[in-house]
Amino acid sequence: MNVCIDTNCEGYKNELEEVIRAFSPYLTLDESGDVVGAFLVIEGNRVLTKISSPLLKEMSREYLLTDGLSELYLKRYLKRFLKRDLYDYFAALTGVDLSYGSLTGIRPTKLLYELIDEGKGRDELVDFFRVSPAKADLIAEIVDVQKGVISTELDKQDWFVNVPFCPSRCHYCSFLSEVIRPKKSNLPAYVEALIRDITCVEARKERRAIYMGGGTPTSLSAEQLDRVLAAIDAKGEEFTVEAGRPETLTAEKLAVMKARGVTRVSVNPQTFKQETLDLVGRRHTVEDIFEAYRLVRAAGSFDVNMDLITMLPGESLDDLKRSIDIAIDLSPENITVHSLSIKRGSIFAETKYDNFSDGLAEKMSDYALEALERAGYRPYYMYRQKNTSGRLENIGYAKEGKVCKYNIDIMEETHDIYASGAGAISKRLFGNGRIERLAEVKEIKGYLERLDEMLEKKIAFFRD
Repeated sequence: MNVCIDTNCEGYKNELEEVIRAFSPYLTLDESGDVVGAFLVIEGNRVLTKISSPLLKEMSREYLLTDGLSELYLKRYLKRFLKRDLYDYFAALTGVDLSYGSLTGIRPTKLLYELIDEGKGRDELVDFFRVSPAKADLIAEIVDVQKGVISTELDKQDWFVNVPFCPSRCHYCSFLSEVIRPKKSNLPAYVEALIRDITCVEARKERRAIYMGGGTPTSLSAEQLDRVLAAIDAKGEEFTVEAGRPETLTAEKLAVMKARGVTRVSVNPQTFKQETLDLVGRRHTVEDIFEAYRLVRAAGSFDVNMDLITMLPGESLDDLKRSIDIAIDLSPENITVHSLSIKRGSIFAETKYDNFSDGLAEKMSDYALEALERAGYRPYYMYRQKNTSGRLENIGYAKEGKVCKYNIDIMEETHDIYASGAGAISKRLFGNGRIERLAEVKEIKGYLERLDEMLEKKIAFFRD
């Protein structure tokens, strides 16, 4: 069914349209489709919602607001009412219940923290937002695991450094990364610009955690990597470097990382099935993954994360089980399980790859959770993306005492972030839900050309 939204709440229209997208393939957002009206009327403390269309009888509900609500809370509640009622209407229309109910945002745990502040909790996820009991339990477990880590060291800030270069382009990736070409590359110029970016503002707060991502930061030569890490100048804090492509790791680069204070390294298989690696454009072998892992362990003292992706093309439940089981046997400190997302700009999107799962994604996600918890890992952070298989989630799992602070901080938006590099986004938190962001130019050529302009903006952004 093709449908579109008509509403008197234009500020919420994008989120209402996300509810339609959540029901894909049963519903398709199409401006020429049947019009679904989603209207909200406020009369004193009474709020009336009305959902109607030619497809199903009208649904209307009434809510009472408490006196003295701030503007922030009023907007929050009105949006919740309208989105939830639109979800109920579409669930009745399609006969489909979604595991995350009316939730369309990327941070389900942040919502639970809001509910706890309102004197509610896990049951509200089920009773009001229509989240399945299993997913509500998962969200609540993650919030429990985060105790003692979240919202600590609030006088500190996190750092993010972006290196958008890779040895090849994976078919699921939409990041604006440059494939490294030996004779023609922006990489040398980018390293010089990145160092200026990192060092342009005198530190206004102590650092809590550093995350160097991409792309593949270990695409840098050992000398280039050393120069960038020296500019970061770690002082013993948590420090992650993504080495997502195992063929880019060498003993020399690991020695540089160890000398420069890196504490955590991501070695990302995505799958342990060679046919799938070839199919998604990863130009390395399964043996390369094992060799990279051996190198990291031989270097000593690093915590290791490994990423896996469910619903890769052609993979069965048994294939996913095998990858999960191999990762568990290797025993990294963290394992992150992603649901395949068809992102705009990716090769999968360009080729219209269909990741609709008809229940397989849920089985894969359930197996990952059960197997990892059996092995002593617990889920410690999560986020959701658009166009994921089964409309599911990405979950980071950690052994006891081995959570990544940065991952929690960025998902729960608890700390300022000083970000450097093309596409990096700095954040400052001012309380009462106010967050200001400063985004750097995404495209590498534009980043290099407009560096001086961006550094001026960054200096002003972090000025007290």
